[in-house]
Amino acid sequence: MSDKPSTIKSTPFPEIPSSVRLAILLPTFRWTPTARSIIGAMVGVASTEVAVLIADNSETPEKHQFLQDINRINPYVLVASHEKNIGAQNNFYYLLDWSKNVEFVAIMADDDWMSPTYFVDAYKTLLDNPTANAAEAGTTFIDFGDGELIKSNQPSMCGQSPIERMRHWNGFAGRITMYNTSRRATLEAGLQFLRTSPLHGMILFEDVFELSRLATGDFLSVSGRGCFVHYPALDSRAGDATQRYYDLLYKNVGLHYQFVYFTGLTTAIQCAMFLMGNYSPISDPVQKAICGQYVFKHIFEGSFLQTFSGASGQEAGFQMFKNFPEVLAGFIKFSTPPFAQQPVFDIELIDWFMMLLQLFEEKSEGNAPSIAARFTHFVQATAPYDVGVGRRLG
Repeated sequence: MSDKPSTIKSTPFPEIPSSVRLAILLPTFRWTPTARSIIGAMVGVASTEVAVLIADNSETPEKHQFLQDINRINPYVLVASHEKNIGAQNNFYYLLDWSKNVEFVAIMADDDWMSPTYFVDAYKTLLDNPTANAAEAGTTFIDFGDGELIKSNQPSMCGQSPIERMRHWNGFAGRITMYNTSRRATLEAGLQFLRTSPLHGMILFEDVFELSRLATGDFLSVSGRGCFVHYPALDSRAGDATQRYYDLLYKNVGLHYQFVYFTGLTTAIQCAMFLMGNYSPISDPVQKAICGQYVFKHIFEGSFLQTFSGASGQEAGFQMFKNFPEVLAGFIKFSTPPFAQQPVFDIELIDWFMMLLQLFEEKSEGNAPSIAARFTHFVQATAPYDVGVGRRLG
């Protein structure tokens, strides 16, 4: 999808019939035979109980007409065609806002493929399990562009408390649970956090949505007749993955290329902030602290420490920071024992992360606040706490 920004007035939301309980959200930009076939297949999925909400960014009159024709064939395929491209991220937010009052939602892209029963079977599973916030029913696959389908079903993540459920969570397995059928209300906390954050990280959207749901309910993985195939935006068909990560995440927010190597650290910090701070769906302060520290450690060890592991990783860090003694000291502290043996999300780590942002940020134009200043404000607004020190971060 294109992610170009646009400042236009919001497209009005077409009315969703009151009979609809599940909304399948389909953001689209492409106008290809594959996209046409996927969108056309929605005619056989939508019904009085299951609507398909399509938000189109293509600016293509021919496609707009095609979508209107689909709507005339099946009025439960609802269409909003933006006059101008509002960007992939804003289009995604548009769909979530449009579906805010629907009880259940599922998400797919215009190059994904699903069998007609995949989302509906998961919806029926949630109807039968009121303590669950999300479900997959059937088989899920990821195709990274090499022609091989990788099965990506996750285990059920159940428990009486948030930490019991999150201990089953794997932030590194190939997974597409962001796209599974969910209770729409359980995404709201994560959505508000993501909208406020000025900085995104590796699969931060997926992580925050998953953790937002697990904070208050189970994730169920059950057998089913259907299947779903997801084609990630960052796959092997697109060339250098690291360059694409940078272009997608940081090029347009004012950070130099080298910051891409701290993408996992960014995700680890923000997931901890989400669970421990003002946006957290967890009400118990003890559970907030336990879950935030657990998830931080899980992601920090599997991303930042892996990136800079071994002699070559340490040497890369030394070369990167050799002319910045204070930043180098922080790199050594946080990438080696004793901290690396028992990582903890705390004020000192946040302070060092702010140094990284200041080091790698580009000069702001005019009076525009820098990314470091914007992230500092975000930390203060989120107000996560270091329970061990009892001091507010920021």
